[in-house]
Amino acid sequence: MKVVLKTFSFVLVLSLVGMTENLKPVTANIQLAQTPGKVKKKVNNSPIPLALPIKADIKLKNGDSMTARVTGFDSKGKKIEFSYGKTSKSLPVAQVQQVVFRKDKDSLVYTATGSLVIRGEDNSKATQSEWSNLPLQAFELVDSQRGQAKVDLATVKKPQELSQIQSVAVKSLYIADEIQFSSTGKITIKVTPADKR
Repeated sequence: MKVVLKTFSFVLVLSLVGMTENLKPVTANIQLAQTPGKVKKKVNNSPIPLALPIKADIKLKNGDSMTARVTGFDSKGKKIEFSYGKTSKSLPVAQVQQVVFRKDKDSLVYTATGSLVIRGEDNSKATQSEWSNLPLQAFELVDSQRGQAKVDLATVKKPQELSQIQSVAVKSLYIADEIQFSSTGKITIKVTPADKR
């Protein structure tokens, strides 16, 4: 009986030592997995794509107005170019009050790939946003034929706001509704997202 008891005790001690050794790594792994870490989500600071409808009503600060297409924008030279028919007109940004883009069926909107964006009833639920206090350098006209621009919001938006705007831009295309030019040389852009199709 003593031999059986000694053998049983020996097996029990070996089992406990083996279990303890196996539990240490598992416990350490659990503790590592449960340790809260401050993981910072990196904000994508790339410019936001913006579509400009091909027809706009331009209001000048002297009271004049015209219907045209935005075909050029020079932030360094502070000039904006409008085309209507076969005529083009380049004006200092300081003379332009606002550009209001039309939403009618003749004012087409294109994606960067050249696909036509259909703006209809489903977009009536989309909320208009305002990107304000932008320096002229934040706006760049990329393709005047397709009305493609990009806006750098990294210097004027908080990281959380920028992240929200970027997440919308993944599935939707921001379309410009209006661009306002202030006397301080800043611009405000009113935009509405539309589904990419």
